[in-house]
Amino acid sequence: MSDVYFVATSENDPMSTIQEKIKSLYDKAGFGSFVQKNDIVSIKTHFGEKGNVTHLVPEQIRPIVDKVKESEGKPYLTETSVLYKSSRSNALDHINLAFEHGFTFEKVGAPIIMADGFLGNWEREILINGEFYEKVSIAGDAIAADKLIVVSHVTGHLVAGFGAALKNLGMGLSSRKGKLNQHSDVAPIVDAELCDFCKTCIKWCPENCIEVKAEKAFINEEKCIGCGECIAVCKQDAVKFKWDASSEMLQKKMVEHAFGIFTEMKDRIIYINFLTNMTKDCDCMKSKEKLIDDIGILASYDPVALEKASLDFTAKKNEDNLSKMSFPNHNPLVQINHAIKLGMGTQDYKIVEVT
Repeated sequence: MSDVYFVATSENDPMSTIQEKIKSLYDKAGFGSFVQKNDIVSIKTHFGEKGNVTHLVPEQIRPIVDKVKESEGKPYLTETSVLYKSSRSNALDHINLAFEHGFTFEKVGAPIIMADGFLGNWEREILINGEFYEKVSIAGDAIAADKLIVVSHVTGHLVAGFGAALKNLGMGLSSRKGKLNQHSDVAPIVDAELCDFCKTCIKWCPENCIEVKAEKAFINEEKCIGCGECIAVCKQDAVKFKWDASSEMLQKKMVEHAFGIFTEMKDRIIYINFLTNMTKDCDCMKSKEKLIDDIGILASYDPVALEKASLDFTAKKNEDNLSKMSFPNHNPLVQINHAIKLGMGTQDYKIVEVT
C-alpha cells in the first residue's frame, strides 16, 4: 500500500494560502530529502493552450521551484511540442505562449527548457519490452535531469477519459514520433449529417488528410495521425472518434511511453496532482466551465496510487468520477491497470492528510 498525501483547497483560498499548502504538502510527503545539493531538477508541467485559462498558473508552480532551491537543487520547467497546429507546435512559439501565460523567470524562478528540441524530433529510444512496443520514443532530454517532478492538472480527456500524471509523463514527455505512435490507431470520422462544410477542419489538419466528398469533409484514415485537432475545432460536433477501440488502445500505448521514462528514472521521480479547475477537456483545449468544485492537491512517489486516488476523490460528492462525467464511454481504469501490469505501482493506497 502506497502513501498518497493530500491537502484540501477551495475556490475561496487566496493564492498565498494555496502556496503555503503546497509547501506543507511537499514537506509532509518527504520530498525535502528527494533533491540533493546541485541536483538538476526537471519540473514537467503544462503551460496551457492559447485560449485556455483553467491550466495551472505560475503561482502554483513557484512554491515547488522554491522548495527545490531550498535543497540547493537547480530547477527548470520542461515541456514538449504538440502534433497539431497551434502556438505549442514548436519550441519558440511554445515558450512565447508560456511567457504570455506568466511562466516567466520573474514569476516562477526557473527557466524553461524544451525536452524535445526545436521541432519536437529530438528523441531517444528506451527498451521496455511492453505489450505494444519493444522500444518507445521519448523526448531526448526527458531523462537528462538528476530528478524529475511531474506536476499535473487533473482533467477529463477526449480519448483517454482522464488525464493526470500518467498522461503528463507518457504523452507529455514523448517525442513527436512517440506521440504519433500513440495516436496511430485513433482515426476520427465525420458525421455527414452534422457537417456543414465550413472547412475549418481542413484548414487546421496538420497532415492535410481531410478531403471533400459530396461537399462534406471526409477523413483519409491512411494519412490521419489521430492528433484530434479536427475534433477540437469542429463547432458542429460533426467529427468524432470511434470510441469502440480507440480509447483502450491509446491509454495502454500512453502508459507504455510513461513506463519508458519510469524505467530509466524509477526512484528519481515524484508526482503532484492538482484537483482544481477540473474541466471536461484537457488543457490543450480552449477552456470550458468547471465540472466539479476544487478538491485539493495530492502527492506521492507512486504514480498509480496517485491516479487511483485522484479518480476516487473526484467521485466524492459528485455523481461519478471526473472521467465518467466527462466521457462516459471511456474506462480510465485501463491506464491504471496497464501501469500496474508493467510494475509502475499499486492502486492500493493510504491517504495521509496534511493540515
